[in-house]
Amino acid sequence: TLIGDVKVVILDSRLRDIEPMAFDFVMNFAKDNDLLVTEACELPLEHEARKSK
Repeated sequence: TLIGDVKVVILDSRLRDIEPMAFDFVMNFAKDNDLLVTEACELPLEHEARKSK
């Protein structure tokens, strides 16, 4: 998805408990490709409005 003009992948932290291997895969992919990883508590309202359409 896009936040502003930045392409991002949003990963729900609950995945860590539900599918630890999938969570580790995504996090290792980000690390291996020198991608910035940021922890956030919520998405901007703009994203939620688009999601519900």
